[in-house]
Amino acid sequence: MSSDYIDKLVGIVFSFYGFVGIAIGLIVLEQAKRSRRLAWLLFSLCCYTASLGKYTDEWIKEPPSLVFPLQQLRDMGRPLTIVLLVLLILLGMQTKNGWRKILIPQPVYYLIAFQVAVFFKILFYGNIGFGFLALITFGAIIFMFKLAPSQWLQDEYNFHLAVWSLAMVGVIFAVACSYQGRFDMQAMIFVQGRFLGTTGNAQHAAALLAGTVPNFMFLIESRKRWDWKKVLWIFLLLLVAYFLFLTGSRTGGMMTVSSILCFYRNRGGALLKLGSFIGVLSAIFLFSKDPDTDIISSNAPASDRFVSGGNTREGAWSGMWNGFISNPLFGSPLQGDRLVFGESSWLAAGDTTGLIGFIPILMMGLGCLKMMLELHKLSHKRPNYSLHSSTVIAGLAGLLTGSFSEALLLGNISFSVFSLLMYLSLGKFLLDLDFMQSKPQLW
Repeated sequence: MSSDYIDKLVGIVFSFYGFVGIAIGLIVLEQAKRSRRLAWLLFSLCCYTASLGKYTDEWIKEPPSLVFPLQQLRDMGRPLTIVLLVLLILLGMQTKNGWRKILIPQPVYYLIAFQVAVFFKILFYGNIGFGFLALITFGAIIFMFKLAPSQWLQDEYNFHLAVWSLAMVGVIFAVACSYQGRFDMQAMIFVQGRFLGTTGNAQHAAALLAGTVPNFMFLIESRKRWDWKKVLWIFLLLLVAYFLFLTGSRTGGMMTVSSILCFYRNRGGALLKLGSFIGVLSAIFLFSKDPDTDIISSNAPASDRFVSGGNTREGAWSGMWNGFISNPLFGSPLQGDRLVFGESSWLAAGDTTGLIGFIPILMMGLGCLKMMLELHKLSHKRPNYSLHSSTVIAGLAGLLTGSFSEALLLGNISFSVFSLLMYLSLGKFLLDLDFMQSKPQLW
C-alpha cells in the first residue's frame, strides 16, 4: 500500500459518493450490532475487497475494463478495504467481552515479528513513509481480528458463522466473476488465457478459491439430510472448482488436494488413495524439469498447465536461495523503496530479510503445524468437534502447501493473510473450548 491509496481514500471520503458511503456504512454498522450474521458478512466483504487488484506489466499499463460496478470496485479495492477495516474495528469495540481471555493465537505473534523485520528493512534502506504505513496497516488488521472475529468466537454458533463468512468470500467472488463473464469473459482471461477474476493475478485468484474450499465442505457435511441448502452449497462449490480450473494454477490445485486429504484424513479408503495419487502427480508436475515444456505458449489453454512438466519457478527459487546465502543475516540489498516477495513464502522471507525475518516466519509455520496436530488429537478426543477441527486443519494445510510456491504468507492486505488469521483464530477457539470443558467443575 502506498500514498496513492491514501490519496484515493481521502478523495472518496470527501466526495459525494464518499459521504453517501459513510452514511450507508454507519447504517450497516448499526444493523450489524443487532445481527451477528450481518457482522460476519461485513467481514466477508472486507476479505473480498482485500483480494481486488489489477494486472499490469511493462506492456499492459491498464487491463481491460470490467462491467459496472466491478470496475469501480476494483479501482477502489484498497480504500474500500480500509473503510471496511475501520467499520469492523468500530463494531468490535462495541462487542462485550466473553469467557475467552487470550484471543491472539501464538503463530500470529511470529507473523507480527516478521512484519516488524520487514518494517526495519524498509526503514533503513527504503521508503520510510511506506514502511510506517505498511506496519500501521498490518497492526490495524491484527487489532481488527482481536476486536471483531476473534472476540465474536465465543460459541459454536459463531464458529459456524465464521466458516460461513469465509465461504461467502468464495461465493461473492464466483458470483461477481459469473456476472462479468455474462458480458465479457475475455476481460478476466486476457493474460495467456488464464483466469484472473477480479484479482490482479491468476495465482491470487486460485489461492482465494482454494482457500475457501474447506468451508464449503464444512457447510455441506454439517447438513446430515439432503435439502435445498445442501444442494445450493454443492452447486456453489462446483462453481468455485470451475473457476479454479480456469486459473490453470498448479499451486491452487495442490492447495485444494491437500485440503481435501486433510479434511477426510480419518475416513481412509479409496478417497485417500485417489487423493494421494493426485498429490504425488501434482508434486511431480511442479518440481520436475522438462526443457521442452518450460515455456507454455500464450495461445495454449490455461488447463494445459496442469499437465505441463515445466518448473517455471526454478529460476526464481535459485535466485532467492543465492540471495539468502550471500546475505544470510539481513537479506539481499533492497531494490527500490520497498520489498518485493518472490514465488515462495519461505525463500522470499530469507532472501528479503535474512535470518531476522526467516526465523519468525519459520516459527509461525511450525506453530501452524503444532495447532494442526493438537486439533487432530481433539477430533479423536471430542468426535462432536471432528468436523470443526477438520475444517481448520484443511484450511491451514492448503495455505501451507501454497506457501511453498507463492508468497501467500508474506502479504499485508490480502485474502491469503486474512484467511490464515481466520483459520488460526478458529483453531484457537476450538482449543480454548476444549480446555474450558476439560476443567473440573466446582460446585
